[in-house]
Amino acid sequence: MNKLLLIVSCAAVTMLPRIIPFFASSALSRLPKFLRKCMILLPVAALGALIFPLALTDFGPMWYAGLVGVITAFITSLLKGPMILAIIIALVSTTGMLVAFPL
Repeated sequence: MNKLLLIVSCAAVTMLPRIIPFFASSALSRLPKFLRKCMILLPVAALGALIFPLALTDFGPMWYAGLVGVITAFITSLLKGPMILAIIIALVSTTGMLVAFPL
């Protein structure tokens, strides 16, 4: 029974932050513009905080390949490119760094 309680509580803790924004969307329209923008960007910021360290540590001694991928994705996004284009460019640039400068 303890394991079941642990699994259910972990699922609830994981699901709640993802479900709450759907129900809070009507309340979001009444917030000040700055706070509304912060709330909209919060999931992206959280995802970035999870992905960025992994991009630097996933390639071991070739950490610079992940950094190049992150930088190219950032520049593509900054230039208002489509998300799929940013992903493809990041994949190509990271793979290019891994192939061009192997250890």
